[in-house]
Amino acid sequence: MMAVADYWWWLTAGMVLMVLELVTPGVFFMWIGIGALITGLVAWIVPAASPAVLGTLFAILCVITVLIGKKVMAGRETPVDTQLNNRAAQYIGQTYRVCEPVTGGRGKISIGDTQWLAAAATDIPAGAAVKVVGARGTLLEVAPVDEH
Repeated sequence: MMAVADYWWWLTAGMVLMVLELVTPGVFFMWIGIGALITGLVAWIVPAASPAVLGTLFAILCVITVLIGKKVMAGRETPVDTQLNNRAAQYIGQTYRVCEPVTGGRGKISIGDTQWLAAAATDIPAGAAVKVVGARGTLLEVAPVDEH
């Protein structure tokens, strides 16, 4: 029976780690898999390398590739959408019309085909333009807009 060359073990281990990266969450196995693939290439180029040398090389390459991976992935952070599950936040800064007058600090504004509760520091008559300046849950904080 023919013995399998050392480099096949390293290349297979690298491929298994890459597949493992696909089926598990996170980005860690990929970098170790790259270390195993590079070790396999070195074992193919230098067939006289002993298993101890290859194991040491693999350990060093794992540390190097994981550090490189950490640096690469740190630059890829996606910004968090602060408006997620906060539909009212998208209206801040927009101008709308009052549909029910704001009296005693409360009223309603019309946004599309929906009416939203509105709060203001001053009374605002129906039909007046207001700007949304804040949102607290489903309550929009508004301020009158000078239309002149």
